[in-house]
Amino acid sequence: MGLSHFLNTHFYTTAELSSSLKITEDRLAEWQSLSLFPNPSYSIQNQIKCSSYFGLYECEEYTDFYARGLLNWGQLIQKHKIDQSSNAFELFRQKYCDALGRCVEKGFYTEDPSFSDDLVEHVQQVWQQFLCGKYGVISQNGLIEEALYIDLGRAIIDDITEARTASNIAAEQREQVHNAMKLLNKALAANTQAEQTESLRSKYIDQLIRKYDLSIK
Repeated sequence: MGLSHFLNTHFYTTAELSSSLKITEDRLAEWQSLSLFPNPSYSIQNQIKCSSYFGLYECEEYTDFYARGLLNWGQLIQKHKIDQSSNAFELFRQKYCDALGRCVEKGFYTEDPSFSDDLVEHVQQVWQQFLCGKYGVISQNGLIEEALYIDLGRAIIDDITEARTASNIAAEQREQVHNAMKLLNKALAANTQAEQTESLRSKYIDQLIRKYDLSIK
């Protein structure tokens, strides 16, 4: 899949996102300046040569792309009438911790203190990464619950596999790794062709399947 097709299939342009939210592009930029809304996941600069009846000329085009799930985040900002970053963070924290609670109820567990004693500090770091556009790149849709699935799934796997360096996995732990991989599989993006080799999907799913003879099916 070519880059343009990939981005146009899985992301919104600034104009598309603003239109869907029924706001102006200037309003979206204001949200970003106030640290209420993430920056673009991808920014494309195209050098264009155009040939027409009037001759040949060159120009540049700049296009920003946002994960489609950010439409949901923008709607939450509007619904709760949020205009301060502290309130936006509190809403983000609530959604992230709610997703964590649901995973814990299903039996997901890690000894990583980021999900217990250090949870507040961890969520603050995730919020900054969310605002920078990170999760729009590494997750399927840029949703908050996907960010949690990725963080938690990686932590569980790193716990058990010693950060993917262990030579094998104990039989009683294989199901835990298997379930963590399925959690990741629900959330991780396919990524562009240029990014696939170094992607989290490659490192935490494809390579683990081969190394430990696992399957997510």
